Amino acid sequence: MSRRNACRGLLILFVLVLLPTTLFAAPFLSIASPSADGVFVLRGEQMAGVAGLDIAVGYDRNTLSSPRITMGNFVDGMLNSSNPSNPIRIAIVGSKALAASSGVIATIAFERMGDSAGVITLLTASLIDAKGKKLPIPATAIRNPQSPGHVETPPDGNPAESKEDKDEPLVIDATEATGRPAPVVLGGTVTLPQEQSQAAEPKGVPQEAQDRELTPVQPQHREAAPVEAREPEAKAAPQLPTRPVHLQSVLERFRQFKGERSVASLTSLFKPVGEQPLQQFPPIAIADGNATVTVVIAMETGERPPVFSFKGARFVSVSRTEEGEWEVEAKPEAGVVEAGITMLYQGLSQEFPLTVTPALRLPTLQGSAVTEASFRNFLAAGADLNGDGQVDYLDDYIFTANYLAQSQELDQQKE
Repeated sequence: MSRRNACRGLLILFVLVLLPTTLFAAPFLSIASPSADGVFVLRGEQMAGVAGLDIAVGYDRNTLSSPRITMGNFVDGMLNSSNPSNPIRIAIVGSKALAASSGVIATIAFERMGDSAGVITLLTASLIDAKGKKLPIPATAIRNPQSPGHVETPPDGNPAESKEDKDEPLVIDATEATGRPAPVVLGGTVTLPQEQSQAAEPKGVPQEAQDRELTPVQPQHREAAPVEAREPEAKAAPQLPTRPVHLQSVLERFRQFKGERSVASLTSLFKPVGEQPLQQFPPIAIADGNATVTVVIAMETGERPPVFSFKGARFVSVSRTEEGEWEVEAKPEAGVVEAGITMLYQGLSQEFPLTVTPALRLPTLQGSAVTEASFRNFLAAGADLNGDGQVDYLDDYIFTANYLAQSQELDQQKE
């Protein structure tokens, strides 16, 4: 028996030694003010493998105000955006996962109100890996100068719920952040999950559904049923998928096109296919570095505003219409043939390709639209329109896009 008890004791000791490693392997976030001067440091531990973060930090407006967010070296090189409302929202995404285990994610400098060193009331986060897979919700700790220790939930009447601070959409300008047009893509899509820890939410605030259906904002028209038959009303048009869908760009259609190159076949590739959750104005944007394009997105994005990032275009403005649609204006970079907008919302990511083309002034006859004869001449002779040393689908795309765009301009002038 003594030998058995000794073995049992060694086994228990072995488990106790390994247990902390297992427990602390999960991501962990903390926020503290080391100098009690209104400057709070947000740190991450065990963060290796994390490629996207969506963080909310709430604060007591009676003790703190005017937050200024500075990203830490730990997330250097990743695209980021922050919204200094209450709660503060910080979104960070990268093309690669974090290699280091721990470091400073951000520093938040507040203006102190009175003599108080400040009170943080809320810290929640959601994470993804480089493949867009949701990671376990990290444990969090709030260490306020007045009362150090872990804060499970904010107190009742959390100031973060104030209606004075209206959430605005976050914008990540990928071109500005990287110095060159670059997509915000992690394994095909970027997926920032929403905060889903019920214990970490303010009391009285219900948990949002993680997989809310994406439905058109405007209601569909219903035809009245015959009264005499007492039949129910006709059903509305099918709702949009509950998951983001792949929206094929016009450029991608040209890349995959294997049919006969003709005026009719190439121009038909610009026609919308099926029901689209967005509208682009103008339908074909000229990428001359000055023209802008507006995209109207008719998708339900939930109560929290989405995060917008851009590829091959610069952010200009974003607003919400009375119908609840998001209206995003962007300026395509000069000379690009590929551009897009990525919308992060409700733990999901939807990519919207833009139809853009470099400017190409085509010959016309006495101010008339480009003739089909000139189009056929191009198809017969070919031309390297983008200067890449070869004649291929890109040149077909550029010519056709300019042909249609200039035809539409002339039609508008006649009207």
